[in-house]
Amino acid sequence: MRVGCGLRVRRIDGNEYLYFWHYERRDGRSERREDYVGPARGAGSRREAAKKLLAYHRKVQSDLAARIARLERTA
Repeated sequence: MRVGCGLRVRRIDGNEYLYFWHYERRDGRSERREDYVGPARGAGSRREAAKKLLAYHRKVQSDLAARIARLERTA
């Protein structure tokens, strides 16, 4: 299990764009992925990025709680 996420600004043709990066499982492997959020300076982009960060952390928290519960049952 690889945990991690964050935001990245990419400059393309003089414009800055915001991307949300995170790890996903694919074919049994952990893979880093980037999703476009919007213009880096846009207030809507910042709100959307915060939502994506929160959703990712909640999912990781839930997955980790499930793993801990399975381990506790076998210990």
